[in-house]
Amino acid sequence: MADTELMEFLERFVTTKLIATVVLVVLLWGARAFIGRYIRRSKRDWTSQQRLRWISSTRTFAFVLMVLSVIFLWGETIQGFAVSVFAIAFALVFSVKELCISFNGSLVRIRGKFFDIGDRIEVGDIRGDVIDSTLLSTTVEEVGKGAANHLYTGRRISFSNSLFFTHSVKNESFLENYYMIHIEVPLEVNERWKEGKRILQKIGEEEVAPYLEQARLRIRQLERSRGMVLPSVDPRVTIGLPEAGSIVLCLRMPSPMHLKERLEQVVLTRFLEQFYSETTRVVSDSNSSLERLRKLEKSEGSSSL
Repeated sequence: MADTELMEFLERFVTTKLIATVVLVVLLWGARAFIGRYIRRSKRDWTSQQRLRWISSTRTFAFVLMVLSVIFLWGETIQGFAVSVFAIAFALVFSVKELCISFNGSLVRIRGKFFDIGDRIEVGDIRGDVIDSTLLSTTVEEVGKGAANHLYTGRRISFSNSLFFTHSVKNESFLENYYMIHIEVPLEVNERWKEGKRILQKIGEEEVAPYLEQARLRIRQLERSRGMVLPSVDPRVTIGLPEAGSIVLCLRMPSPMHLKERLEQVVLTRFLEQFYSETTRVVSDSNSSLERLRKLEKSEGSSSL
């Protein structure tokens, strides 16, 4: 009789804990969904990056709270199986090796402050804007390279945080609200590259003028917070010689994050219009001078006859 009562008590005890666990998980999941929906639809003056950060933080907080709650409810039961769990965990360590590495990679990312939600990063061959980051994986909206340097490819890439151990992380958003544009213009050696450099420098200064002072202020704030001297953000054109017979003009200039694609296209369009229009004018003037010289020679020949 006593054994029967003990079994009934244990069944009721386990059933109560199980029901409490299910209710708790459902409540936390519902609260997370409600908060995420509120953040997405809120009419507050939040940027998309701030909304993504709040949603990611809410998910992480709900997950941690759920784990702590389960441990609190089932702590005594788990303690009874501690030795067995240790033996099983030791046997399964090889099968969950990747999960452990991913979790450690997440800790390294958080500790090293590699990036935040909304930053543009490059890890190995993966480059894009971070839209979500969990304890095991990171998701980015892929951004192209080369001519499509600032254009989204339409692909969403999720990769394991274990990559942070094997690849370096390049954060292109260290100025937060500003981005450093690098525009390369290839020219032939026999073209008027000095004139091209002057035109490109002038266009860069004109286009960045409305935002330059704010970029300078941001770089000074970073210098004070990090205790180091950072490169100037003023527009600058440098010359490269990738191979014999060719020259590359490289313009580096700051740009607001939401205008980097437009500014790059505006600079390239204006440069092509001004540089090659002047080239055409110079060639036209040369042809006109040559034609006048020929006419003069003909008139002199006729006079001598």
